[in-house]
Amino acid sequence: MTKADRRIIDMTLEGDFVAPPPPSRPPIGTRIMLWAIVTMVLAVTVLIVALTFWFVVMILPLVLAAGLIAYLAFRYQLWRTGGSFTIRRGPGGW
Repeated sequence: MTKADRRIIDMTLEGDFVAPPPPSRPPIGTRIMLWAIVTMVLAVTVLIVALTFWFVVMILPLVLAAGLIAYLAFRYQLWRTGGSFTIRRGPGGW
């Protein structure tokens, strides 16, 4: 069963299509609200990026210090064992 197509095509007598009327501009209150929402979204995005950057900058010294301590502990273990590492495997040799 086909669906009835009841669309109307407006044409002039010369065979040109009639253009639809241009869309009207939204009211000034709507435009102001749209720009306020866009500004708010951009401000929140900048705030999130700035907060993330601040967090990374604050935690970076701790991460570097932990890495330095781990490296020094590793070098100390190497020094204690005389520079040789023995890999101990479980039963079966794997």
